[in-house]
Amino acid sequence: MNLTRKDFLIGTAAFAATGPYAAFARPDTPSLMRLGMIADVHLETGENGKGVQNCLCYEPALRYFDERKADGVLVAGDITDFGTGAALRQVADIWFKVFPDNRRSDGKPIVPLFIYGDHDMGGYMHKGYREWAKTACTVPGELDEIISDGDNAARLWKECFREDWAPIQVKECCGYPVVLAHHPLHTKASDHGNTIPGLAAFLAKQNIDPKKPFFFVQHRVFRGTVGVEASCGWESGKTTEVLKKYPNAIAVCGHGHLNATDDLNLWQGEFTAIEVPSINYCCTRRGRENGYHSADKAAIMPKAYITKSWQGMFGTMYADRFVVERRDFLNGLPLGPDWVIPLPSQDGSLRTEVRRRRAVAPQFAPDAKVTVSEATVVNRAKKSTDAVIVSFPVAHETANAPRAFDYVVAAKKDGKVLQEKAVFSNGQFWADRLDTSPVRCAFAKSDLPNDWHTSVTFTVAPRDSFGNCGNHIDFLPDIRRSSAESRG
Repeated sequence: MNLTRKDFLIGTAAFAATGPYAAFARPDTPSLMRLGMIADVHLETGENGKGVQNCLCYEPALRYFDERKADGVLVAGDITDFGTGAALRQVADIWFKVFPDNRRSDGKPIVPLFIYGDHDMGGYMHKGYREWAKTACTVPGELDEIISDGDNAARLWKECFREDWAPIQVKECCGYPVVLAHHPLHTKASDHGNTIPGLAAFLAKQNIDPKKPFFFVQHRVFRGTVGVEASCGWESGKTTEVLKKYPNAIAVCGHGHLNATDDLNLWQGEFTAIEVPSINYCCTRRGRENGYHSADKAAIMPKAYITKSWQGMFGTMYADRFVVERRDFLNGLPLGPDWVIPLPSQDGSLRTEVRRRRAVAPQFAPDAKVTVSEATVVNRAKKSTDAVIVSFPVAHETANAPRAFDYVVAAKKDGKVLQEKAVFSNGQFWADRLDTSPVRCAFAKSDLPNDWHTSVTFTVAPRDSFGNCGNHIDFLPDIRRSSAESRG
């Protein structure tokens, strides 16, 4: 679904009036810099890659940034899926198609702020991945030119982006320094790609103004900061230790592919960190029954639908704050209230515990109904399982509460929890108003007592990304009906 500019403005206006940062939404001051932010393009040369969409939203995202008059576009690594020169050329060709000579459609300059990620630098060129690549790489001889081989990283960068490449470099965007730390080769010196060699010494030489924010960009997630349940892993932690000396740093990463609706993708401690979601496909936190990453391989619910989860961000710099919009690029709508980061440096107001305490938990609508039914499902081990299905509506954003991040569903008997599960909604990766289908949670009948119809109470509660639960619905099914309902 492609929505219009009018839809965007309506969505933005709605979000501006709600959420924990509404008081910061002051459009009366001039912006100093506008920054498009995407990550994990994972472009493949084939039209139909295995499990991915060949990043159909990459060019539309660039055109959106052009429309918003971005001064720079930050791409936080994994530009390509298989790390081939042919794919890198396609990424660069699309960039220059939208921004000829690094200029917007209005003729003003725009700064490309790309970095290599682990996919680009050979992290996935093991035997199994090469077999996959043979079916997804369609340019003749493509696998004979790998970015991470020899001096290809520098040579191909120069050819594709028309600029010199260095493992760590600094660019400026509207006077703000942007330190670009490319993902290193997977060697012992780089902790197999988890550490950026020479980073501390490089930053020490930059004469960074402590009274002014600067950006630091790497691909892998900063250990101990954002992505508290990182689906793809963190870096070694050495980058985090280096950045603790720079409270004015706004550190940006990709790699985790986590949903931008997750408020834990913004972190503040000794510095500020932001995890940018994938413009190609997002993942989920672990431990959810229908999550992309499930803690239980025998979960009886299918994985979350991730193949049309195209997300990114747009940042606007003001004198006293950096405002981050979270965007659903598939549908052209905001994903939630803007994040507002006070400047020039972190002040503790965005620390996780502070935000958790002041957060308002999501709430079911007063007329929310729950249904319980029986069905035969196929679990992830591809075995048929008799199940009890608990269905309930999405807890949408309201003027007083945010949308739900996930839901906790428990089966109880005599006040004792028999089993508890967490599930996502089907539209979790899209704008709230498009997340419309009922949420479902499945329990294996074998895990419930035979008289579950009359003895088991099902409790459903919406939860935010900090773990705060809103109003819950307790429901005891009625054995006299094949489907039972309860009003919350």
